[in-house]
Amino acid sequence: MQFMTVDEIARHTLADHERGEEISPGVVVERRTILRFGVATAGFAAVSGLGLAGCASRAKNSGSPANTRGTKPACAASADEFVAAVMPQARALIAAPAPDEEAYLAAVTALLARVESPPTWRASPASRDWSMDTIAYYPPIVLMQIKMAPRSVIHLHDHRHYNGVLLATQGAARCRNFDIVQPDGKRLDIAAGEVPGKGEDFLIRQNADTVLRPRQLSTLTRDRDNIHHVEAGDEGATLVDFFTHFSPKARSYELSWDGKAYDEAKGLYKVAWKDA
Repeated sequence: MQFMTVDEIARHTLADHERGEEISPGVVVERRTILRFGVATAGFAAVSGLGLAGCASRAKNSGSPANTRGTKPACAASADEFVAAVMPQARALIAAPAPDEEAYLAAVTALLARVESPPTWRASPASRDWSMDTIAYYPPIVLMQIKMAPRSVIHLHDHRHYNGVLLATQGAARCRNFDIVQPDGKRLDIAAGEVPGKGEDFLIRQNADTVLRPRQLSTLTRDRDNIHHVEAGDEGATLVDFFTHFSPKARSYELSWDGKAYDEAKGLYKVAWKDA
């Protein structure tokens, strides 16, 4: 979930901080960006074998994405190691003429499941019932933590111009994923940000309805399962969210709906943009 633009995230993460200020152990503000000690050239070499090679371009026989729900970490990795391993392939992914998001996310999820829960250092705007804090922000990627009160809801929204991984670390959360149903007579390039217009009703199809518990996760690409609705269970939930931005325009837009199926047999729901 990202209701700010990439530029707004950058401005917000630096708000109220001075250049050179240490905002948490090992994290300093320098040259208008956030740098964490330890993510350096040597760090990239040390984690170069963590399984993210070759994900930038779409392979002819890539097959289906791996089922990583319930993956248990083989050995712990720090957030810095995760960032160092992911960054080169994230940059290659968004520069590729035919980015293979499924292969990239499959590799990311295998590594993300190994990351130790680090302290967060900057809170993002939150509702009364849930909050989102930054773990690491290195464009084009951002790693965040969400804390949801019992039965709280992150309402239906899309992930325009970016893909993501949602990993449960505590409690449980129901995650429902949807795709936009292409209108008759017109083919929208959803991955490029083409969506039905504001003010018009359109249909979405539910593809997944899963309760995420610790170490279980959900992924979405720019045009697969890109819309989701998240509801915490009776004990609340803590989740890690990882995003890869393909454009400075990357952000989420909320949708309005009544939650009732328009066509239950086909899993269709009627929605409209709130603020797109």
